[in-house]
Amino acid sequence: MIEIGVVGVVENGWHPDLRVQILDDTADSGGYFVLKWWPGSGGLGPDGVFDDWVESRVALEEYFQELGCQIRWDIDK
Repeated sequence: MIEIGVVGVVENGWHPDLRVQILDDTADSGGYFVLKWWPGSGGLGPDGVFDDWVESRVALEEYFQELGCQIRWDIDK
């Protein structure tokens, strides 16, 4: 299950140890932001936070299905 607003960690395949957080932006843009960053990057500079945007909850589910990675949600930042 995809969690909104909590931090997860990628556990396999697609960049293990990468942190992920989904922000609900449906009130403004109608979609969701998927934030991604490496631990210790501090969100600054070229190794900081990267994001993708998807247009709906269905698109969000498809986004993670296509990546084929396992994410453990609700970890410490």
